[in-house]
Amino acid sequence: MSDDEFKLIHERIGPVAAVALLIGTAVGMSIFIVPTQMAAVAGPSIVLAILLSIVPMVLGILLLLQLGGAIPVAGGVYVYASRLVGPYWGFLGVVVPVVSVWAYLLFAAFGFAQYVPVFVDLPTLASVYLLLGLFLAFNYVGVRVAANVQIVLVCLLLASMVTFIVGGFTSLEPSNYTPMFPDGDGEPFADGLAPFFLAAVTLYIPFQGFAMIIEIGEELENPAKNIPRVLAVGMSLVAVLTIGVVLALIGAVPWERIVEDGEAIEGGLAAAGEGLMPGWAIAFVALGALVAAATTANTLFTSYSRTIMRAARDDIVPGYFSAIHDRFHTPHRALALLGVPPLLVAPLIGPFGGLLTVDVLDWLVTVTVTGIFITFIFSGVALWNLPTVFPQRYEYSFYKLPRWLLKVVAVGNVVVSAVFVVLVAASAPSALAFQFGCIGLASLFYVYRIRAYERAGEDLREKMSLLHKHEAIGDAGGDDG
Repeated sequence: MSDDEFKLIHERIGPVAAVALLIGTAVGMSIFIVPTQMAAVAGPSIVLAILLSIVPMVLGILLLLQLGGAIPVAGGVYVYASRLVGPYWGFLGVVVPVVSVWAYLLFAAFGFAQYVPVFVDLPTLASVYLLLGLFLAFNYVGVRVAANVQIVLVCLLLASMVTFIVGGFTSLEPSNYTPMFPDGDGEPFADGLAPFFLAAVTLYIPFQGFAMIIEIGEELENPAKNIPRVLAVGMSLVAVLTIGVVLALIGAVPWERIVEDGEAIEGGLAAAGEGLMPGWAIAFVALGALVAAATTANTLFTSYSRTIMRAARDDIVPGYFSAIHDRFHTPHRALALLGVPPLLVAPLIGPFGGLLTVDVLDWLVTVTVTGIFITFIFSGVALWNLPTVFPQRYEYSFYKLPRWLLKVVAVGNVVVSAVFVVLVAASAPSALAFQFGCIGLASLFYVYRIRAYERAGEDLREKMSLLHKHEAIGDAGGDDG
């Protein structure tokens, strides 16, 4: 498939809608469930854990500011890895994020199902299908529809978080922050610092939403300028509110109250707020959780379908998935590939499959976070190589890190991400094993795909090393790729 044979997406979204999409991914269902789950195993130390999580967030934002400002394209992670690291790593830049998104969609959907009974009696599986099906449909009919819906939902989401923060701080008891590492007898955790580090890794998930902005570069107005602006505004709000939620939770609720029969209480923040806030406030927090699940699903469909679409344009993923709908101007086939598998798997882990437990939700989150860190290792190497592979794009980038800082950020992302992956392996080895199992199977497909095209006289690896013609437009220094 040549650069002129595929159809581009011509709809555009502005920076306000992009900020809403970013916040909706970052402040997803996880912030309403994960803090209580982690408080149950790590106690008040999650206050330190959330602060530790800011380190990879800052490194990741600086990385994306530079890569997004230099190469603002659709399917950013795939493009950066394939063009700046190597074709095989680019292919993994599709596989790992998509597997992670499947896990996160299921987590958000089943988290959504936990909160639905606050308002209406609906079977769990019906709630899951309602959430995933509705927002798959919104994205099918256009990015503007998805973005406009997102703006309304994010306003409700932020109001709900502020409600919990205010309610928590009005009931704050400083003694709840100590001892920082307790067990049931007030002694240090028997497992040492392992629960703390697991909390740091898992609580990072609210900060992973910033990565989505580079996946929709083709549809963002003036992406080279707006990617840095959207990242700065969106992630500042996310960091302040997320830290506020954790501080309010631990300060207002003794951590022992969060544990029930050895596990975190069901209902997340809404359940933790019972007895501390009036009924209407608890209901509004529960509504915020439902909205958070909706914004998460909405943005994941919007952004990572573009990753699949972009890889399909290079034919490393079958070109069938690069198609753009003639009427709605959306990558409808890539959306189906992203959205259908979670719908098929849902009955296996829902009430009919008998596997819906807090542990399963924890595992899905860990699979997601593991995938994020693996892809940021690729992106760190890509950032290091940017000035060498595309020197003019680096030189004329809207946002340009000095070379010394670029190297620090690149190495920092690789090292921090690798350390966090090791922590995941120590705390939840099955999640890491699952990711590597998927990578192994995908690698076999990659070899098959490359050899099949070689027999037809075409080198896919060469195609995966060059930017497309439309992606060279706007490079102030000319196209050096």
